[in-house]
Amino acid sequence: MALFAISYDPVAVLQGFAARWGITYPLLSDEGSRTIRALGLLNEHAEEQVRFYGVAPRDEHQGIPYSGLFLLDADGTVVDKQFEQSYRHRPVTTLVLDEVLGVAEPAPAASARAEASGLQVVAWLDAPAYRPYQKLRLHLALHVEPGLHVYASPTPEGFTPLTVEIAPRAGLSVWPLVAPTPQPFGVAGLEETFLVYEGMFRVSLPFSIDVAAGAVTLDVRVRYQACSATECYPPATLALTLPLAGEDLIRE
Repeated sequence: MALFAISYDPVAVLQGFAARWGITYPLLSDEGSRTIRALGLLNEHAEEQVRFYGVAPRDEHQGIPYSGLFLLDADGTVVDKQFEQSYRHRPVTTLVLDEVLGVAEPAPAASARAEASGLQVVAWLDAPAYRPYQKLRLHLALHVEPGLHVYASPTPEGFTPLTVEIAPRAGLSVWPLVAPTPQPFGVAGLEETFLVYEGMFRVSLPFSIDVAAGAVTLDVRVRYQACSATECYPPATLALTLPLAGEDLIRE
């Protein structure tokens, strides 16, 4: 396995950056963005995005690529790719290792637990700290008690599907929940088929904090409804809190 990074910066700039931050994998210089253009990665909306963030466009905003990753096999064939729409968002290192390179994630630095009405939840984060615009994930391991299930979306009217939310705060951006494929579940005497989760499973919620807010506490809410084949608990909400230290944005 080999890791390479490409940017539009000159060789001297990349050498200095690697030295300052202890980067040991190759940084490839595409000065003039010729390769970036050939790969279709040029962010043609960069100036519009810069203005959206209240920043006046500068020469350094010309030639910016979309931030993202290509995964190549031993033959050089692209087998996966993941890219961000905003030039500011970057995935945290553990997200790259886990989702793209398949390296097992380390044990969480901190976690929170909660349980009620047939469901146990453990939550943790990719990293103990964030930088502004850095994309992290909230992870949850869920255990539904034997003989029960929780509903997935979409649900018929009157039932509550599993949802995960981080309480709104300044600068918070949240992506859609990443969850396994739910299983169909039928009830004798009913024509409807429900989508449910049973047993143990995991979900994740990508997010970023796009301001320098220092140390923060994330307030997480897990809403769900647990049922058996014959009866349901009332809809319930589990509350969890996770601390997250803040680090400065790298402005290079």
